[in-house]
Amino acid sequence: MLRAVRLLREEGLLDWTGGALSVRTDDGPLVTRGGSARAFWELTAEDVILCPPRQSPSTRRGGRPPVGMEVHHAIYSLFPACGAVLHSHAGTAYVASCLSSGLRGLPPLEPIGEVPVLGRPAVHSGVGGTEARASRERCVLIPELAALAAERGNVLREHGLAFMDHAHGVYVLASNVDGALTEMARVEAGARVWLAALHADGGGQGRYA
Repeated sequence: MLRAVRLLREEGLLDWTGGALSVRTDDGPLVTRGGSARAFWELTAEDVILCPPRQSPSTRRGGRPPVGMEVHHAIYSLFPACGAVLHSHAGTAYVASCLSSGLRGLPPLEPIGEVPVLGRPAVHSGVGGTEARASRERCVLIPELAALAAERGNVLREHGLAFMDHAHGVYVLASNVDGALTEMARVEAGARVWLAALHADGGGQGRYA
C-alpha cells in the first residue's frame, strides 16, 4: 500500500484535501489513516490501520479512520469481488464530481465504461460538516451504491469500476491495488477529456456527460 500511495502522489492522483486507499483482508480493511492527506501522503507503515466494520481501528498510534470509512465498508459488503478501494479528491476528477452529471463515452475510460455521479442530495440543506456528510452517505450514497452493485457489480471480475461522490471526488474499485491505480489514471484522463469537451462546447455538458 505504501508503494501505491507513493506512486499516486507522484502522478498527482492524490492531493492534500482528502481521500483514502484501502485493501480487503480477512480481518477487515486495511486503510490509510485519517489525516494522511494533511501529512502530504508521506506515510509509514504505522499510518496504515486495520479498520473492521463496527470495531475500533487497530493501530499502534491510535490513528482514526479516514472520513468516508463507512463507504469503504459498504463497498466491500456490496461488491464481493472488490479487493481495493481508492478515494481521491485529485485533479480534474474532483472538478468533474462537482460539475458533471457523470462521464460516459470517453475513450480513456474503456473498459470501465460510465462513471456515474452518486450521492447527490435531492435538496441541498446548506449544512456542512462531518455529521451532514455521514448522513448523506448513509441516506443517499450507500443506497445508490447498492443499486450500482446489483446492476454492474459482476464487472469487477473482469475490470475495475468507478463512481463520483457528488462534490467529494471519485471512488475507484478494483480486484487489487495495482488495478485501482490503473483505473484511477483512466478516470483522471477521462475527466480531462470531459473538461476539454466542456470548454469546446462553450460550457455545455457536451456529449461526454
